[in-house]
Amino acid sequence: MTSSSYQIFVRNFSQTTQYFYVFQKQAAFPLLPSLGPILSGSLGCQSIGNYASSGAQINFGLDSQVYAGVLSTKQAASPSQLIALLSLNAATVSVVGSSSAFRPVTLTTVDGSPDNCTTLTLDPLGLSAPANQAGIAIGGFGMNVPSYTPLPHPELYCGVVALNNNQAIILSSFIAPVPNAVLNCIPKQIFFVKMGYQPVGSTVAYDESNSACCDFTIGYPAYTVAYKADGTFSATGGP
Repeated sequence: MTSSSYQIFVRNFSQTTQYFYVFQKQAAFPLLPSLGPILSGSLGCQSIGNYASSGAQINFGLDSQVYAGVLSTKQAASPSQLIALLSLNAATVSVVGSSSAFRPVTLTTVDGSPDNCTTLTLDPLGLSAPANQAGIAIGGFGMNVPSYTPLPHPELYCGVVALNNNQAIILSSFIAPVPNAVLNCIPKQIFFVKMGYQPVGSTVAYDESNSACCDFTIGYPAYTVAYKADGTFSATGGP
């Protein structure tokens, strides 16, 4: 984690121990069709007991830096079986059964951005150092995707990556990219807390209902989320 990070504190006011997980608002992938649905990864998951009796809370920390990432699986997997975890340690970029890469990127502004696009290579898998490229959507980053042959169940996924306070690197919002094209990804630094058990890196069904919204685009560095006894959430932003 860098010193510039987002913090989400979760307090459970129900009488039973509950699991909670975090996911990011679905990114937009404009200008090109996708080979499949937009997928989401769990960025953190932990259980916690009643706050009033224990004083315990969960701290989900997320790096505010935006990263582009790619995951190549060694064998085809359906979206429900896919593991979006790139690494458990920022010093490595691979896990057993897959290979991956990620790069910090700068989002495109109206007057341009010097580091808004990276180039994907497949053999070996990698992402180039970002550089300026025209035609990238405002508020987003680009990825030059080479030609490859898509399979019925994709083996290649690209999108925005999150780095959590446990140094886990996870594809947060991602798709199977169109071959031989420029992928545009517009991420939103908005995150949701929801009740349930979704291990870090697992793909989750994207559903904002009955969740706490933590919108870091409006300037708050931290949110305190309360899960109430009636099963609803509240989220309060603060310093």
